[in-house]
Amino acid sequence: AEPGADVAMGGDGDDGGAAAILRGCVPAGAHVTLVLEGVSAPAYAAHRARAGPPSSSAPLLCAFPLLPHENKLGVLHAEISVAPGDLPPVKSKDVLTIVAGSRTWRARPVFSRDGRGAGRRFERFLNPGKIAKGASSFLTMSAYGPLAYAPCPVFVYAEGPEGTPRTLVASGSVSGVDADRVVLKRAVLTGFPVRVHKRHATVRHMFENPEDVAWFKPAKLSTKHGLQGHIMESVGTHGGMKCLFDKPIKQHDTVCLVLYKRIFPKFAPSADAGRDDGTAAAEGLVVL
Repeated sequence: AEPGADVAMGGDGDDGGAAAILRGCVPAGAHVTLVLEGVSAPAYAAHRARAGPPSSSAPLLCAFPLLPHENKLGVLHAEISVAPGDLPPVKSKDVLTIVAGSRTWRARPVFSRDGRGAGRRFERFLNPGKIAKGASSFLTMSAYGPLAYAPCPVFVYAEGPEGTPRTLVASGSVSGVDADRVVLKRAVLTGFPVRVHKRHATVRHMFENPEDVAWFKPAKLSTKHGLQGHIMESVGTHGGMKCLFDKPIKQHDTVCLVLYKRIFPKFAPSADAGRDDGTAAAEGLVVL
C-alpha cells in the first residue's frame, strides 16, 4: 500500500471519517520494507559485530509501535519480587538493567515498601531474606525510564563482572507512572541524659555545636521508654541541650530525634561519563 492510497470502507454511517483515519496506513497482512536513514557507520559496524563472524547474517532488529506518551520520560514504578536462587547483594541506586516490555535501559532505581500514610519506606537493599520471612511479598521499584502502561512485564538484571552475563535479580510488572510518589528515608539521632531532674534533662552526644541545636529546636523528641518532649535551649559549646518531657525521665533512658528525607532515583552514567580532560559528562538515560 502506498502512503497516499485511500482505503475502501464498506457499510453505511460515518465511513468518510474512518477512511480519513486509515488513509496512508498499511493494511493488515501486507509486507513492507523499512529503510532506516541517518545511521552512522560506527553504529552500523557495531550492529554487524554482534552477529559474530563476517559470514553470518546480521542480527535482527525489532520494530514496534508506541502507545500515546510512551515516547516520553518519567518516573516508572513497578511491583517486583525477588528471583529465587543465590543472588548477589543489590543496593538501592545500583546500576541495573531493566527490561520493560520490548524496551531495555540501564537505571539506578530505589526500592521502597508501602507504609502508613502517604510516604513509602525506603529500603536500602533488595533483601530476599525479609521477603522470605513474610514481611512482604513485593517491593516497589522506582526508576527513571520511558513510560509504560500497566501491567507491562518487568525484568531486572544485575551487572556482572566483565565478560559474564547479567543475573536476573527480580521480576514483576509496571504499577504506574507517578512523579509525586514520596519515598522516605528514616534516620534516628540519639542522645543520652547526663543530668536528670524530674521532667527536665540535660542531653549530650546528639549534636556537636549550638547551631545544630538551634536548627532542630522545633522538632519533637521521643525516648525509648515512650516519653515525648522538646528542646528548650542549648547548653555549652559542644552540642549539649536542655530538654523538657511530658513525664519524669530516667537516667538510663535514650533520647531520640527521628528525621525523614525524601529519596529520588538517579540516572545511570552514560558510556562517555569519563572524558579526556578528567571532567564528568552529563548523565542521561541510556537505552540499549
